[in-house]
Amino acid sequence: MRDDDFSLVDDDANDVELPVFDMGAEHWQEEIDFLEQRLRGEQGDIDKDDKETCKEALAIAKENLANCLRRQK
Repeated sequence: MRDDDFSLVDDDANDVELPVFDMGAEHWQEEIDFLEQRLRGEQGDIDKDDKETCKEALAIAKENLANCLRRQK
């Protein structure tokens, strides 16, 4: 056995990242649910910067969900 038998180089070579628009409606709905909970404070305290970032992410997630649903028709 060689030391390089345990190398993690290229360990994720078969992992495929889906483009944002192919992540599926279920993914985006889960993201929306999480972000809405975050904005309501259900995921712990949220500061002003985090709140603004979450609002932006929520708008993007809603847009991505709408795009997914349009493609399914």
